[in-house]
Amino acid sequence: MTGAPTRTVVEPPAEKGNEPTVSMSHALPPAPRVGLRTLSWGAALVVVLLLAALAPANVISDFQFFQLNRVITFAIAIGGLNLLLGWAGTISAGHGALFGIGAYTTAILVADHGVPWPIAALASLVVGLVVGALLGLPALRLGGMNLGLITLAIAMLLPPLLTRLDWLTGGPFGKTTPRVEAPEGLPFSSPQWLFLVNLVVLAVVFWLLANMLRGRMGRALDAAASSRVMAAAHAIPTNRITVAVFAVSAAVAALAGALFHLSTRTSTPDSFTFLLSISLIAGAVVGGSRSFVGAIIGAAFVVFVPESLGEFVEPAAAGQWQQVVYAAALLLVIYFFPRGLAGLVRQARNRLVRRRSIHARPQEAQS
Repeated sequence: MTGAPTRTVVEPPAEKGNEPTVSMSHALPPAPRVGLRTLSWGAALVVVLLLAALAPANVISDFQFFQLNRVITFAIAIGGLNLLLGWAGTISAGHGALFGIGAYTTAILVADHGVPWPIAALASLVVGLVVGALLGLPALRLGGMNLGLITLAIAMLLPPLLTRLDWLTGGPFGKTTPRVEAPEGLPFSSPQWLFLVNLVVLAVVFWLLANMLRGRMGRALDAAASSRVMAAAHAIPTNRITVAVFAVSAAVAALAGALFHLSTRTSTPDSFTFLLSISLIAGAVVGGSRSFVGAIIGAAFVVFVPESLGEFVEPAAAGQWQQVVYAAALLLVIYFFPRGLAGLVRQARNRLVRRRSIHARPQEAQS
């Protein structure tokens, strides 16, 4: 671990026991860096997107708003995945399945039971939280890399399961829901209104996650990611914290899936294959797994790179080339830019600031 050396305070044995208790008052390291500068960049990006949402139809078309909605929903899912990759130091190969569970929960509630879409989206968040906790509990008992293996199994199991449960999911044809219209009196098209809703959800989710990481939970995650052995020696329950963070990450992914379904209106088993989980991991690594701005950059990579491939290769081979591009991007970023594109932008900004300060010093000395 980095920072000031830790100090373990051993208190005298309690009256009813003979074992000493370990105080955690100085066990946790400083909070992980989710600074005001990072939040200000994120806020500026949200403001730019908000201005884009208010643009007239002749400036940004409904199809472009549809594409931006996909970027935002993927950014929310990648932001939740970053909790595991960037801060908890573990991996999930099943976030695409959790994304699909959220999408299908909203689709079933809206299409079959007439539940209003905001309530259905919140229900998807709760379902994702419960599923994440249920998946994490066996991994808590087994330990090791079993959390990643369990998520891998869920990612492989979900598409055929959705196809088999046709009485609930609609089978291979999936579920379709009505278009989400803007409230009466507001001059917004359906994609434009959903873009505003998704943007607000993105800002709220990232703000909540950033505040969680700047607190005691974030310090415990940073300690566990640095050295699980030393964290355990300081009485930090690393497994329980990992499972709790996985449940939160699963809830965020399910909420993103719900918003994705509201934008696309149709959910089919083919939309939530294992390739989607790989895409989210690729977006997290390429954008930067310890940056919420990087989650937006990674989401744009996931959405627009496959579409650009369609212009150069045949549609039948696009899926294979998409996997090749993801693999190549992962290798290049991990080798040359381990902090992702967001980290690359941050390094360039820091170099520019240092150069300005160096040039400013001779001028101050002359004056």
